[in-house]
Amino acid sequence: MWAFQFVIGIFVVLVAIGVAIALLGPVMRGPTAFFDELGKTISRIAPQPQADLRSDDQLKTVIKAMPEGKVRVGTIVDDQNRVVFTITADRAVVKAAVRPGDELRIARDGSVEIVPTGIPGVIDSLQRAIEDLKRKFFGP
Repeated sequence: MWAFQFVIGIFVVLVAIGVAIALLGPVMRGPTAFFDELGKTISRIAPQPQADLRSDDQLKTVIKAMPEGKVRVGTIVDDQNRVVFTITADRAVVKAAVRPGDELRIARDGSVEIVPTGIPGVIDSLQRAIEDLKRKFFGP
């Protein structure tokens, strides 16, 4: 008799779990859509990073530096009122082990290096600021 009650109890518990999952599924999907829209709104309101090119002279300099004096427009971001350019390079030219999203700069020795991010990036920017101050006060 107790085995029969145990089987019925397991069946009741499984049905209760199934009903709870069926009821909670749509409820849990609702807040995610809300939070997605909230994130999009906040990203529009929050301060955006400055554009890399801020003047017509800087744009002309970049265009002159490009092969054949051309630069390609990748896309236009209407929300931010920005134009994004596409610049391509052969893999042999970029010797650094780059990944999508990395930024490149000229290193102190004149080579091309990946800009450090996170805590190493903060330390690197502090070191560069200290070196700039030294150059200002004590000369090269």
